Amino acid sequence: MATLTTAAATAQEPRTRDTAIEAANRTLISDAFARWGAGEFDIFSLLSDDVDWHITGYDPAVATTYRSREALLTATSFPLRARLAGPLKPNVRRIWADGDDVLVYWDGSAPLRDGSEYRNTYLWIMTVRGGRVVAVTAFLDNSVFKAALNKPAP
Repeated sequence: MATLTTAAATAQEPRTRDTAIEAANRTLISDAFARWGAGEFDIFSLLSDDVDWHITGYDPAVATTYRSREALLTATSFPLRARLAGPLKPNVRRIWADGDDVLVYWDGSAPLRDGSEYRNTYLWIMTVRGGRVVAVTAFLDNSVFKAALNKPAP
């Protein structure tokens, strides 16, 4: 059986000595996702008004950068929510913190109004300053997201 080298093993295990900023940022985001999953919180309320939100990929219909909370919500969140028959439920797989950046690896699922299911896997790299998310790089399956947005809106 192959064993991991010390460097590889260390990279896969959480660090035991986060800085105070990392610990605070990790707690902020972890608590926000837990409250979102319980239906008690809108994760997008953590965003600064002038957030830079970049969706990665090569499909220009989905992959772009939004320069404000309002632009992001108008172009992505509100249209997706209109097609969902219930709330998007996050299932966090793992959270890491590195300085101001918090990485959240999570799955999201919700029923769609047409009876099908929306399921996507995300990795959000969230930059936190002063308790607000000021930048996000979002990795997701663009084709799944686009397919949901292409469904008829009510």
